[in-house]
Amino acid sequence: MLKGPYRFSVAENQFYLLDDDDLDYVKNRTIAEAGNNGLVAGGQNHAVAVTGISAGTAMISFDLSPSPLEADDSQQWEEAAEFDYVSSTGVAHLAVGMGPDEEADDMEAYEINLAFNGPGGYRMRLHARGRELYPDGVQDKDDPIAEHYLLQIWPTGGGAVPAAP
Repeated sequence: MLKGPYRFSVAENQFYLLDDDDLDYVKNRTIAEAGNNGLVAGGQNHAVAVTGISAGTAMISFDLSPSPLEADDSQQWEEAAEFDYVSSTGVAHLAVGMGPDEEADDMEAYEINLAFNGPGGYRMRLHARGRELYPDGVQDKDDPIAEHYLLQIWPTGGGAVPAAP
């Protein structure tokens, strides 16, 4: 089920998927892992995506499916990367370091439960375009939004949470 697109805030060249708002838990933990593919990395109850802009507004859509999805070819995405996400709580939301801008953002983007199948494993694929248009800059409110993302999500089996290593 496709949801969006939604406006959301970017801060510090990143945005997150979290089971709660504990940003201290993920900052500097997964950002290095996202450097492996330059776009995104995930883990248990957290994921981080690296943006082009350092601050401002971007657009995101979510494609939630009960079964694996093919990469989206309906738009000209410049990058795509897959990663695993494990939810121990069955709840995951979009989150940003500075918090959403309630005047500019579509607050529904932050309310959608991305761990829609309950606790367990998920495969996610993040598509991106426009990250090179304002590298490390600020997306001005009056300019057309440059960065667009599509996050595809599907469960990888059962509701069991893998044991911690």
